[in-house]
Amino acid sequence: MSDPLTTDGLPSERGVRAVTGGMATFPLLVLTALFFFDEWDTAAFGTLAPNIKRAFHLSTHDFGLIVVANVSIVLLLAIPVGFLGDRIPRRPLVVIGGVVAGLFSFLTGVAGGVAVLAGFRIGNGFGRLTNDTIHPSLLSDYYKPDDRPLVFAFHRNGVYLGAIAGAAVAGVVAALFGWRVAFMVLVIPVVATAIVALRIPEPRRGGTDDPDAAAEAEKEPPVAFREAARTLLAVPTLKRQYVAWLFIGAGLVPLSYLLPLYFERVYHVSDLPRGLIIAANAAATFGGVLVAGRLTQHWFADGLGEPLKRAGLALAGIGIGLALVAAAPWLGLAIGLAVATSFVAGLFYPPFFAVQALVSPARVRSFSFSFGLLFIVGGVWGLNFLLGVAKVADNHGDRWGLGVLMPYWVIGGLVLYSAHRFVAADAAKAARVLTATVALRRQRETAGTRSLLRCVGVDVAYDSVQVLFGVDLDVEEGEIVALLGTNGAGKSTLLKAISGLVSPAGGAVFFDGRDVTHLGPQESVALGIVQMPGGRSIFPTLTVSECLRLAGWQYKRDDKDHVRSATAKVLDYFPILRERADQLAGNLSGGEQQMLGLAMAFIAKPRLLMIDELSLGLAPTIVGQLVDIVREIHAQGTTIVVVEQSVNVALTLAERAIFMEKGEVRFSGPTADLLERDDILRSVFLEGAASASAVPTNGKRPAAKASRRRREVALDVPVVLELTEVTRRFGGIRAVDEVSFALHQGEILGLIGPNGAGKTTVFDIISGFLPPDGGRIAFAGRDITDWSPDRRARAGLGRSFQDARLFPSLTVAENIAISLERHLDVRDPIAAALGLPVVAEVEDSVAWAVHDLIELMGLGAFRNKFVGELSTGSRRIVDLAMSIAHRPSVLILDEPSSGIAQRETEALGPLLVRVRDELGCSLLVIEHDMPLVTSIAHTMAALELGRVIAVGTPAEVVNHPDVVASYLGTDERIVARSGSVEIAPAP
Repeated sequence: MSDPLTTDGLPSERGVRAVTGGMATFPLLVLTALFFFDEWDTAAFGTLAPNIKRAFHLSTHDFGLIVVANVSIVLLLAIPVGFLGDRIPRRPLVVIGGVVAGLFSFLTGVAGGVAVLAGFRIGNGFGRLTNDTIHPSLLSDYYKPDDRPLVFAFHRNGVYLGAIAGAAVAGVVAALFGWRVAFMVLVIPVVATAIVALRIPEPRRGGTDDPDAAAEAEKEPPVAFREAARTLLAVPTLKRQYVAWLFIGAGLVPLSYLLPLYFERVYHVSDLPRGLIIAANAAATFGGVLVAGRLTQHWFADGLGEPLKRAGLALAGIGIGLALVAAAPWLGLAIGLAVATSFVAGLFYPPFFAVQALVSPARVRSFSFSFGLLFIVGGVWGLNFLLGVAKVADNHGDRWGLGVLMPYWVIGGLVLYSAHRFVAADAAKAARVLTATVALRRQRETAGTRSLLRCVGVDVAYDSVQVLFGVDLDVEEGEIVALLGTNGAGKSTLLKAISGLVSPAGGAVFFDGRDVTHLGPQESVALGIVQMPGGRSIFPTLTVSECLRLAGWQYKRDDKDHVRSATAKVLDYFPILRERADQLAGNLSGGEQQMLGLAMAFIAKPRLLMIDELSLGLAPTIVGQLVDIVREIHAQGTTIVVVEQSVNVALTLAERAIFMEKGEVRFSGPTADLLERDDILRSVFLEGAASASAVPTNGKRPAAKASRRRREVALDVPVVLELTEVTRRFGGIRAVDEVSFALHQGEILGLIGPNGAGKTTVFDIISGFLPPDGGRIAFAGRDITDWSPDRRARAGLGRSFQDARLFPSLTVAENIAISLERHLDVRDPIAAALGLPVVAEVEDSVAWAVHDLIELMGLGAFRNKFVGELSTGSRRIVDLAMSIAHRPSVLILDEPSSGIAQRETEALGPLLVRVRDELGCSLLVIEHDMPLVTSIAHTMAALELGRVIAVGTPAEVVNHPDVVASYLGTDERIVARSGSVEIAPAP
């Protein structure tokens, strides 16, 4: 038995075979016939609008309201019909739709009241739902992409043939027998054609795009409604097509009744001539569709986006044509302009639908066509009726009622024209996603390793700023993969896209063979995709026990045993959490918060655990503990992706690394091999700053090169900052316990200690954000214990924060400019308002200083970006630039390397030495990166439980037994987070 889609068919089909490219013509003929008879009914209703309006005593606005309400209900119902068409066989939907349309067309002729008429029209419209939803989907799967322009043109011409016949016959029948008979005669041909449609075959979805891939993809479960909508809106071409439908709907639906009323009331055209005019318009549109159907193939040859250009120009032409028709002073000219405009309208449909079929993912193609109808409804109500445009014809005449539709068509055309540049990429992505779906399914059906996570060409954008560019990622089940990269490379954004926190603008994400690209975060967690966000993985206002209970919310009803056993296990992993059960999570130390975040992620039953910044701001001993726990979680079968700035720490966890830069994957392979790739593993921001000529200090171009040698501090230099027995209590806990140390002029003092030792609290006391409960603070020989933070800053005390407290709604340049405020020579607002020359000079000086600092710190690409848009590491670089701009005499830095990439950390040390040398300042630095702090510090102090336990040279402090036991641990790979600097043995 031959394939029904490739048989020679009936002799009567041979004239159509050129359209179908040798494929069977029977499905095309049947679907076109259904479209023909359904449009017959629609054309008759439009042509006889004046008759129906008079019969039920309706105003133009009221009649239009019935038409629009009918269209709106029908179009909204089309969305679930299209959604259903991607789940069940489509042939029964076509047959049922045809029968229902014919039945309610007959009932329209016997309607006795306005409400009954409206109900029957809704019923007829419900029967026609499949014409613009199921029909295009079937035709896309019956015929190959190269043949679709002609196929869509042929099918669309059923509309215009129906409009020609319907308008002409309706005018004749209404003149002879009355308007009701014109609807009654349709029931027989419509129902007969629907019955014939039982013979058309049910094609395979996507079968004409890639038969083998479609056969495999057919086994995949249907796409959920919300996921399908997100999938479609993530395609840039489709998104603009849908926006264009908003304006098309506002102009098209009212046109169906305004044009017949225009000819009747302006030129007093009776039923029969009016029907002939409408038929002539439909014939012109028919011709336009025929021409465009053939031209679309040539347009595709010029570029996949060319057809949308032509479709957009056609829409703009329709708007201009309608304005000319409305202004025409003579009937003959109005008819000629209307016919020409109808021809231009025909040029729109073949290229528009051919492109839509090309870029729509095969598994949601039916829904793609129906989803656009939602925007037609939104356009006609939001842009026409709610704005009062629908009343223009009643209030100002039919010429104005028709003419005000022009802007809708022109704007819709411009929007559609703008979509042409996305078509080629979207079509390629649709085909690539289908191929990836098949590859993963075949992989699952064979023995051996398989991909648990696969990203295919993932694009992500925040508003107009694109962050990820075609990212490909493959993680096999049971792997631990380190995701590394430069600051701002898009690592955290990629994790968000995988876990459903952001919706990709392109590409696809597959988890265990399933397309999860547009799943929400709740659905992703239910599948086992769990993310531990960097620095934000807990609920600070809840207690530890409440956070742990909340982590199991997905399973609190269906799997209580898992929640209990997992909670008990994580408390065994992290005994400190049991002790802190009743404390607020926000009051925990940084390491304890990371432990709680990891515990919560484990309770969520992850199959894929994604950890963002495992070692962020943590002491070496804590990092070592977390690394051991991560290994144990992995040993229980969990696949792990860990984002880590330190390649050295990544080496302790993962054998395979993926390196990203500027939103793209630059390397994928063994982690050890990455250390040999100096071409990608490099400093992007600070390497140039560490070797530049000089730190800008006054807005002028630096002239002299600075010495790069480490300058030792003389023994007799004065003390610039001194703490004497400083104490701070929180309740009954001594967070700072009689801390004393001194910082000399030109000295760099490193402050180390485990998380929760009181280091940041000491900084808060020094900078005035916390008052001490006891002790004294001296700065430049003056007691500043009771000074406010701003007074200390004006005196020359600069401070950076662990979490880079910047102004997120200001740009990078504006943030740096604010840091120069204390050095302004003129602060008079009146002088600024008057624009005095001295103010201009100060502003010019500030602009030069900002420019030089941006260039020095490698922030040129971020100059005009809002700080709130930057990654954690990029914000840290801005924070450092602001600290330099402040030009303090004492600069205290709270974990300056936190959140920045390893190569940036390795370049940070020389930069800090240069800042010290050229600004003539002293530095007090909290830092967990031992190679960094030991390479720059003259003196180090170690804290534990709020007390100083060791003070001395770096070698003396890091080899102190108490420091090793409480803070450093014994894993050199964890201690040496950056570089290969070895800590010298104690003398």
